[in-house]
This record gives sequence, structure tokens and C-alpha cells, in this order.
Amino acid sequence: MAGLFRRKAAQANHHDSAADDIIPIAQVQTREIVRVCGHVTRIRQRPAQGLPSLVVTLSDDSGRATAVWSGRRSIGGIGLGRTLVVEGIAVQTPDGPTFLNPSYTLLNVAGH
Repeated sequence: MAGLFRRKAAQANHHDSAADDIIPIAQVQTREIVRVCGHVTRIRQRPAQGLPSLVVTLSDDSGRATAVWSGRRSIGGIGLGRTLVVEGIAVQTPDGPTFLNPSYTLLNVAGH
């Protein structure tokens, strides 16, 4: 239920700020709350200690980031090629920044 409220708040904030606080993936700093925007280039599921996890790779012109949602096999509306704004605290991994259970906003096809 908390994820729903985070998602609704992110949607409200997205419309208010009009992407002013979105940064390129290559500029993501760890231990800071950041917002990135990218196209979904890969979706996979993986078990993590008995729980399913949805793993989504986002790409923009500067790099790639990964978003992981624990306890989820899918999220309605998230598909290949879809544009997402992801907000959260990233950890650095060999594959680039990874967001664990981030809030997100689905953008329409035009990216607005």
C-alpha cells in the first residue's frame, strides 16, 4: 500500500516540477534521493531469497540503471520501450546504479 502512495506522490510531483529535477543516469550519486528518466530496455524476473523480484533496466543517452521491485513479478504498464521516471536512493553495482523498490511514474508515449 505504501508503494501506491509513493507512486501517486511521484505523479503529483512530476506534474508540478515538469522534470526540473531529473538527472542523467551517468550523474547519479549514491546515498542521495535522485530522479532519472529512461526507456525500458530489459525486463526480467529473479528469485531473491524465496521472493520474486522484478528487475527493469532503464537507459537514457548517458547510461543504464536498474530498478528492482521485491515481491513483484510484474507491474501493470511497464513494458519494453516504455518511458519511466524512477525516484529513489541508488546503490552502485558493477552494472551501474541500482534502485531498490523505487517510486516511479509511467510517462506517455511522447514522454510528457
